[in-house]
Amino acid sequence: EEKFANPDRLVLDRRKLTQCPYLEAEDRLRLLNYQNNFISKIENLSNLPNLIFLDLYNNQVKAMENLDHVPTLRVIMLGKNLVEKISGIETLTRLDVLDLHGNQISKIEPFGMLPQLRVLNL
Repeated sequence: EEKFANPDRLVLDRRKLTQCPYLEAEDRLRLLNYQNNFISKIENLSNLPNLIFLDLYNNQVKAMENLDHVPTLRVIMLGKNLVEKISGIETLTRLDVLDLHGNQISKIEPFGMLPQLRVLNL
């Protein structure tokens, strides 16, 4: 029902998901919300050509991986996860907001040129 009202967004929060499901025929999807699940790995994003907002707040993600498959991303919400290192975002030249608060990042290393980045929340 919600999908027909808002075909550009998919909210799958609090579904007890342990992985990112493979989404088919979601070319129009711009916002993907996986908040408050048990997801440990970022995956199955390569067939989402218009995704600009990825929300994985409060999961169990350990690594920033497979994000290079979605160069359209502008906002990544990864607060309250298990990320130890900022990586895998070098090709995200449109990235505007990166939220990594409440993770296990102990050292900030150079992570490339991100000309659009305005907000980095650690």
